[in-house]
Amino acid sequence: MLIPVVLKDGHEELVSNNELHFLMSNKQVMFFKRSDGWVVLGRDKMRELKVPYNGVERRQHNVFSLDH
Repeated sequence: MLIPVVLKDGHEELVSNNELHFLMSNKQVMFFKRSDGWVVLGRDKMRELKVPYNGVERRQHNVFSLDH
């Protein structure tokens, strides 16, 4: 599915989800369209861009381990 975006230079593009995340992380997007309308970056609520976590996994528990 391609997402309509308006870039900071005024160009309108259709981009993939991965391309949108790349453009947003490089601060090249002014607006993009969601199912409920246009989103203005810096004004409208958005989910945080996910950054990979490189620390120790703390959510695992031995209680649920299948190892005997």
